[in-house]
Amino acid sequence: MKQILLILVSIFTFGIAFGQKDSLAVDTAKPTVVMKDTAKTSVDQRDSVRKDSIVPVVIKKAVVQEPDTLTYEKYYTSAWLPFHQPPIFEIEPERKSNGKDLIFYLLTGLVTALACIRLIFPKYLKNLFMLFMQTSIRQKQTREQLLQNNLASVFLNILFVASAGIYITLFIQYMHWVDISFYRMLLYCMSILFIIYIGKYLFLAFSGWVFNVPEATNAYTFIVFLVNKVLGIVLIPFILMITFSPVPIKQIAITISAGVAIVLFMYRYLISFGVIRANLKVSAFHFFLYLCAVELLPLLLIYKLLVNFVSGGI
Repeated sequence: MKQILLILVSIFTFGIAFGQKDSLAVDTAKPTVVMKDTAKTSVDQRDSVRKDSIVPVVIKKAVVQEPDTLTYEKYYTSAWLPFHQPPIFEIEPERKSNGKDLIFYLLTGLVTALACIRLIFPKYLKNLFMLFMQTSIRQKQTREQLLQNNLASVFLNILFVASAGIYITLFIQYMHWVDISFYRMLLYCMSILFIIYIGKYLFLAFSGWVFNVPEATNAYTFIVFLVNKVLGIVLIPFILMITFSPVPIKQIAITISAGVAIVLFMYRYLISFGVIRANLKVSAFHFFLYLCAVELLPLLLIYKLLVNFVSGGI
């Protein structure tokens, strides 16, 4: 009986203890749930406050397209190569150079050539001007001294062709007769002068041999080339003034130089007529016919041919 009672008391005690344990577990679990809810609520409130107080600011950056430096793409974006622009069709006129650098060097070479002739053949130039200024052109001694120096005579003849060619070219350009380049016109003028005087020399030599009057033809040839040498030297200062001077001085230089050239040619024909008349007894009318047929007519024909050739070439 005591054992049964002890068993009942033990079961009762165990039942009470188990019930308290469950209540304690329930009671302790309830605060835990409340804490979880409050924590979640606080976190939500803080997120809402943060979202309300902090307004996101969107900063837009300018998009800069950097050219490609690894390939040829960078050249397509260059301002100097407008590949993406519509093409432009344009015809540019021919550029005409107005510089006078080459003319300066050409005239410097001309003056240098005259200076070299003056230094190498000083006696020849002295006798040349002495014979030119003498009243009688038939001074045998001075003439023979000049004829002995053929090299100086050749150099002065070349100087005459160069200076006279430059002068005629500048005169044609000043008068605006032909619209071509300076150097092309200079080549034409120098070639024509060379052909004219070579042809004249050969014609006079042949005429003297055919008609058996070599002294008269030699005297006339000597006078022609003597005046040409003097004219080639005299024209050099006028060429410099015409090239580098302003228009008023250029006009004065052209007028004076043209007058000097005309006077020298008249002097050449007058002296030549005196020499030829003393040897051949030719009248002034016959000499005038010779001048028209041999001196003037070929020049006019060559001038006409040159104008037609240049006009057709343009």
